Amino acid sequence: MPIEGFDYKAFAIDLAQQAMGVLNQPGSNAAPDTLTPQDKKIIIETVKKFCFMAGEALSNDAQLKFNAEQASLVTQFIGEWTFHKSIDLMRGKIPPQNRDTILQVIAANIFNTAKLAIIKNMPQDALINLVEDKVKQVYTDELQKLVKKGVLSQSQYNIAVNLSNLNDMVQKTEDQANLEKVQNKDKNSATPNDKKVLKLAALAIVLKKLPEQKANEILNSLDKHDVQHVINYMKMSDIESKIDHKIIIKSLEEIKKILPESDYINTDKLLKKHYKTIKNASPEILSKVALNEREAVRDFILDYKFPAKDVFSPFVIQSLVSSIEDKLNDY
Repeated sequence: MPIEGFDYKAFAIDLAQQAMGVLNQPGSNAAPDTLTPQDKKIIIETVKKFCFMAGEALSNDAQLKFNAEQASLVTQFIGEWTFHKSIDLMRGKIPPQNRDTILQVIAANIFNTAKLAIIKNMPQDALINLVEDKVKQVYTDELQKLVKKGVLSQSQYNIAVNLSNLNDMVQKTEDQANLEKVQNKDKNSATPNDKKVLKLAALAIVLKKLPEQKANEILNSLDKHDVQHVINYMKMSDIESKIDHKIIIKSLEEIKKILPESDYINTDKLLKKHYKTIKNASPEILSKVALNEREAVRDFILDYKFPAKDVFSPFVIQSLVSSIEDKLNDY
């Protein structure tokens, strides 16, 4: 018997369209930017297929007596987790022929778990946690089966089992919120954690300008708990405009304490380029560029004899040279 107010076909299409919107949104926190157009197409079609099947099963269960809200909740659970675990399976390089089977098992377990919990009137917060725990358990069990079958090596399993697009999404969102909070905070009330957020965000700005191999070398030298935060900031669109320029420079100066010594940035070459750039600029424009900078940066722009290598790390010099050149080009 159909559930009043629950059009499962339209709901499945709507959830698939939401997935498409997220996947096609540049810099989305909910999906990695490494997905190919074909990957996205598969995810969208899979979400629609499983939501359609779940909605149809709920509507055809004459004994269930669910209302539209309850049926929508179960279907949405399946849509959201199908979305996230599809991405995890792709990032974990699980063979394509095994992905759909795993997703089917996950969807079936969500369906039964959520349905029974709702019948027992479990609070929604507890239901959400229960479904998440069930998904983690089933995902792990299904990957272990592939190891036993020889489809995955132990090292492949170790990588795949620890992937969580949901956790990545939450972390990216938290990092973005923390950065916005610090940005709007009075600098005199900044906590040590606020300063660390700025420092990691400033480091991300520097790393975005470096070749991938060099950026990875620096990331590998950092505390493992900080690396993901830096990567999230690197992926944040237009992060340079989200922080006051003077705060960036101050943070970059402090970064010198945590970065490894550089043996591949040619500081002398950078400084030679910098001095040539400012020599060709008019004093009036240089004064405008230096006007609102910190004293050290202002001297770096206006004073040829400023001891840049004693004050700034090679990475900071590299960033400053690039930043100043960009500002001069704006005039």
